[in-house]
Amino acid sequence: MLPEVTKDPVCYSCGTEPSSANKTGEWRFLTPEKDIRLSPCRQGCLLDGEIPAWLEAVKNGRWEEAWQIMSRYNPFPALTGYVCFHPCTENCNRGQLDQEIEIHAVERAIGEWRLENYKRVDRPKEVKGQAAVVGSGPAGLSCAYYLNQGGYEVTVFEREKVIGGMFALGIPEYRLPRKVLKKELSVLEEEGIRFVSGCHVGQDVSLSGLYEDYDTVFLAPGAWKPRKAGIPGEESGGVWNALDFLSLLNKGHQPEIADPVVVIGGGNAALDSARSALRMSNVNHVKLIYRRSRTEMPANQAEVEAAEHEGVELIFNALPRKIEEEGKIKEITFDFCKTNLKGLVVDQSRSFEEKCGTVIMALGQEIDPSIFGEPVKDSLFYAGGDFTSGPATVPDAIRAGRIAAMTIIARDAGLPEPDLMLPDLEPVAFEELNLEAKINLSLQQSQAKPDEEAGRCLGCGTCNSCGICYIFCPDMAVEKVDNRYQLNMDYCKGCGICVKECPARAMVMEGGME
Repeated sequence: MLPEVTKDPVCYSCGTEPSSANKTGEWRFLTPEKDIRLSPCRQGCLLDGEIPAWLEAVKNGRWEEAWQIMSRYNPFPALTGYVCFHPCTENCNRGQLDQEIEIHAVERAIGEWRLENYKRVDRPKEVKGQAAVVGSGPAGLSCAYYLNQGGYEVTVFEREKVIGGMFALGIPEYRLPRKVLKKELSVLEEEGIRFVSGCHVGQDVSLSGLYEDYDTVFLAPGAWKPRKAGIPGEESGGVWNALDFLSLLNKGHQPEIADPVVVIGGGNAALDSARSALRMSNVNHVKLIYRRSRTEMPANQAEVEAAEHEGVELIFNALPRKIEEEGKIKEITFDFCKTNLKGLVVDQSRSFEEKCGTVIMALGQEIDPSIFGEPVKDSLFYAGGDFTSGPATVPDAIRAGRIAAMTIIARDAGLPEPDLMLPDLEPVAFEELNLEAKINLSLQQSQAKPDEEAGRCLGCGTCNSCGICYIFCPDMAVEKVDNRYQLNMDYCKGCGICVKECPARAMVMEGGME
């Protein structure tokens, strides 16, 4: 016999909190965590810049944030966006998929945004010391920027009447528009940095005098003394050294140049000289002659190709022996040479002559020791840029200035010297990336819109807010806040799906609870 069914209403117990309040994260025994790994672009960056991070900020329209990230390593992206040879792009993993990201174009856009939107913020700050910076090139300006940001009153001394060092006098305007440099310098002045031009330290003012007047001295006068070839006729009229030639052009003067022009050297100064000479109205023929092979040229290969495209004739494995003159330069004798395990081998039995009206020597530069004058006893000074490394790149010099400033700030604060080197880690390889989950692989290179170009970044070890973890998480433990994705451990079960699906390989599973 079946029991009688009651007709009384059934009462169900109801909680006072929604189901989302039932935190279930205690179940997990593994915890996903975001992990910043070394990207190939950052490994290649001469400034150690956090490239994926500022690309991600630009992609989402966060320009102020992009500048703040950028300025930690590079205060002059509007300049380096023009003159850096961007080895970061050469390392870009995206190049193995379709086209490398135009990193320098986005970098330049960040710099231009900053210059257009710059407004001085008056804020009281404790003056930590008086600093003198000798040289207004990339290293000097970089050190001045970071010392100023660190609370120092900074004065920059420049021997030339033009401020900017190699930016202003060594780099042709076709590579670096002077209006951009002018804006950068005006911002530095607005920030309180003082410039003294036409002051040659070692002559107009002594180095010992700077130590009497300033708490800290940073030397970055560059390497402007040209190396000599040591051949007959080198002192003839019509023979220029590359930096004097470029400097005169950049000051708005026209050097006396006779056609045809022969440039001797294989570095970037040689390429700049050759391309600048070819742009002169009275020059029709320019040859660049280098003592080693094309593959051994220290110049950036993109610049070499550009010079060839413009009409500069390149000749390799030839060393100048003598310059012939008859009141003016007539010709140069060259010997064929080659490189072997013992070095450069010259074969004087094989020679040739080149007719020319002008010779530009681009054999490298050295430092001018006259800056030191009399030795300064018991004085600590810092130095950087070409003055210590020899001729190098603009990013190398900017990095040297930053490291010097950070070291000075730490020393004066009584702190240990900061470790400013990137960790020696293997970068994220292209094969590691989970591209099947990526949602922006169809985007093609777009120079017109920096945010679209930045959106092509694969992340490579850095979260770039692609949202894949948000899409795949089965427990809704990934939250979207201000277009960023963050983990909510209250609901994470530790399944590891987010780590497996992360396209950039920017997440790892760690053992135990938080």
